[in-house]
Order: sequence, then C-alpha cells, then structure tokens
Amino acid sequence: MLTIIPIYLFWKSYYNLSKTYNRAHWSYGLLGGSIFLFSQFLFAFLIGVIIVTADIHTDLPDFVFSLTAIVFAASVAYGVEHLLKKKWERNPRDQSSDLLDQ
Repeated sequence: MLTIIPIYLFWKSYYNLSKTYNRAHWSYGLLGGSIFLFSQFLFAFLIGVIIVTADIHTDLPDFVFSLTAIVFAASVAYGVEHLLKKKWERNPRDQSSDLLDQ
C-alpha cells in the first residue's frame, strides 16, 4: 500500500519531464511507474535470494524491508529520470526551421 504514492509521484515526474522536452507523455509516465515497480520487485527478490542462500534469519519486521525496497526503487527511478533529462538536454526535439532563417 505504501508503494502507490511513489508510483504516482514518479509517473507524474516522468510525465512532466517528457512534456517539457516534447516527448510522448503517457508512455514516459508509464515508464516511470514501471521502473519504480520493477526495481522494487528486483530488490525484494535479490534480498530474498541473499537471505536464503546465506542462511541469514533476521528478526527485522517486514515494514523495514518494504521501506528499504521503496528507497532502493526510488533511487533507481530517480537515476533513470536524471539520465533521460541529461540525454534530452543534449538532443532537444523542438528545434524548428525558424531558427535557421534568422
């Protein structure tokens, strides 16, 4: 239930970023939410594999693992967003022929 808010926030962030740089709004919004959700599942899977493989039994509550997965997923989604922003700043799509006529 805690992941609904960050998914929406990253969807909106990617949507606004794509709108700023004249890209497909909905598809990049969906990409932001999907990256967040996939990286959270990946983190949970990797932690599960590490716990089972190393035979580590912790007494930490599930809430701590959930918060850690949310932080990991948020950092991955923010990193991808930052990379997209840098890429789009170097290659803007809104170059018109009016600039050449001046």
